[in-house]
Amino acid sequence: MIEMETRVVKAFHGKQEVPIDASYQNGLAAELRNQYSPSSLIEMYGKYMHGDGFMDKMMRRVLIKALALDCGNGLNVSTGFNFLHPETFRIGDGVFLGANVTIQGRYDGRFRIGKKVWVGPHCFFDARDLTIEDYAGIGPGVKMLGSVHTGIPVDVKIIETDLLIKSIVVEEGADIGTGTVVLPGVRIGRHSIVGAGAVVTKDVPEYAVVAGVPARFMYDRREREKELMK
Repeated sequence: MIEMETRVVKAFHGKQEVPIDASYQNGLAAELRNQYSPSSLIEMYGKYMHGDGFMDKMMRRVLIKALALDCGNGLNVSTGFNFLHPETFRIGDGVFLGANVTIQGRYDGRFRIGKKVWVGPHCFFDARDLTIEDYAGIGPGVKMLGSVHTGIPVDVKIIETDLLIKSIVVEEGADIGTGTVVLPGVRIGRHSIVGAGAVVTKDVPEYAVVAGVPARFMYDRREREKELMK
C-alpha cells in the first residue's frame, strides 16, 4: 500500500498585499465611463473577456471599474467572467474572480463583495440581493440562489408566478466548499466552514462546520480547537 503524502503550505491570496491600481488605469476607467454608454462598455468588455494577455487582464479590470457602482484596487478578473447589471455591484479591494464565474445582478438589486474575497472558477451568483463580506472564500462551482418563484396561484404555470427575492449574506472569513448550493434567505456566519457539495437551506452559526444535503451542523471550530490543544 502506497502511503499518500500530506503537505502544509502557506496561504497565498489571503496574505497578499493589495496592489494599488496604476493612476492611468483609474483615469482610463473614468474616461470610458464618461464617453461611452453602459451597453457600449459591455460590448467592449466582450472583446477582452476570453484573452489571457496583459492587455486583456488590464482591460477587464478597467471596464469593470467603469461599469460598477464602486470598485476597489487590485481586482483580478479571470477569463470568461460574465455579469448582468454591473451598475449594482460594489467590489472591495483585492478581490479574485475565477474563470467562467457568472454574477447575475438585477436592475434594482444590490451586490456587495468585500475585500480579499476569493471566488473559484465556475461559480454562479444570483446576485439580486447578495452580500459577501471581507476575507470570505468561495470554492469552485458554488451556486448562490437568491430568488424563487412563489408557485402561487397553483393553477398558473410556475414560471409565470411572482419571484420571491431573499437576501443571502456570507459573513466575514467564512469558507464555502466546492459545489455547494446556497438557497435564498440564508446567512452564513463568520469564520464558518461549509463542506463541499452541501445544500445550505438555513442559517449557519458563526465558527460552525456544516456538511451534507441538507447541510447539518457538525461541530464548532472553537470547541474542536480546544480539544486539539489538550
